[in-house]
Amino acid sequence: MKIIARICLFAVSLASPGLAAEELSVTLPEGGAARLGLLVEAPVVRPLADPVRATGRLICDPKESAVVATHLPGQIETDTLRVGDRVKAGQTLITLRSIELAATISTYLDSEQRLRFARTALTREQELAARKLTTTEALQQKEAEYNQARIAHLAAIQPMHILGYKESDLHEMVDESPLRENLTEYRIVAPRDGVIAEKSTVPGMPVEANQKLMRIAATDPLLLDFLVPLRGVDRIRPGDKVVFRSTAGSSREGEATVFGLAPTASTDTVAASVLAGVANPKGEWMSGTPVEIQLGDPRAPLLPAVPNNAVVGIAGEPHVFVHEKGETFRAVPVKVVARTGTASGIDGLPEGARVVIGGAPLLESARNAAHE
Repeated sequence: MKIIARICLFAVSLASPGLAAEELSVTLPEGGAARLGLLVEAPVVRPLADPVRATGRLICDPKESAVVATHLPGQIETDTLRVGDRVKAGQTLITLRSIELAATISTYLDSEQRLRFARTALTREQELAARKLTTTEALQQKEAEYNQARIAHLAAIQPMHILGYKESDLHEMVDESPLRENLTEYRIVAPRDGVIAEKSTVPGMPVEANQKLMRIAATDPLLLDFLVPLRGVDRIRPGDKVVFRSTAGSSREGEATVFGLAPTASTDTVAASVLAGVANPKGEWMSGTPVEIQLGDPRAPLLPAVPNNAVVGIAGEPHVFVHEKGETFRAVPVKVVARTGTASGIDGLPEGARVVIGGAPLLESARNAAHE
């Protein structure tokens, strides 16, 4: 659609050589800017340089994970959780059947009963000694028997503590009446909140003592692990904030704080390995998500930046269209100081100017048509 423009006559000090001021201005018919789809904004002053692209992925922090192992040999009876499931500290992960557990509990219960009997016997002997109704040798014998029972009890209770039994559990177990018949059932519980990151068990599987069964990793915080090409290493420092964008699934952005850099080399690339922390309190990000990071150059000149297609050539010189009022626009000559693949940094704009950042070529065509 050809727009018939009316010439707006006024004097302008920034007119290009060889062009009258009125030739650099164009007034569109009412609603013309909307029909052309013009976008008008004030240029953003920012460092202007092509960004360095880095790729990486989100990972769980090894320091914020826990290995789940069994201290007893046995056979897995129940095992319903999968990799990726969220668990809470103390939640049952796996149930084992272990004959060794029954033997350990029996040894402990026997030692507890012997200790109680020895303590009672010693107390009675001490009372008799106080009344001069027993001998010193008899008292010493009871003291020796009590110490032996105490040592045996300490040796028996340590494995119970390692297996996760609390004092309250042990007291309940000793005083339970009748004594429970099944002493082989052992529950393995989650040592912390998190997500099951690794798992190697199935129901019915036999396991050995100290065998690794799974790994539970925290999801808050996560780590951002990415490689920066060497030409971009000077653009990032510990403590910097970096914005990353997911490259799988729905595209979304997040922010990470850089911990540090470590030079690495491979046959494919020479780059710096960077680790950054990602707060993830709501669990929005998953470990393993591939991401992309765009690193700007903090040393680049600070310039008003416009899209490259906002700069049009008039009489061989770069111009941008400045919005005057209503449907009137004026082409202002500028100097392109820096240019990237998508933006141009310009100098020479009037203070407070609002520039056509979208549709400038169409506006230039309308200006030309008005002068034909």
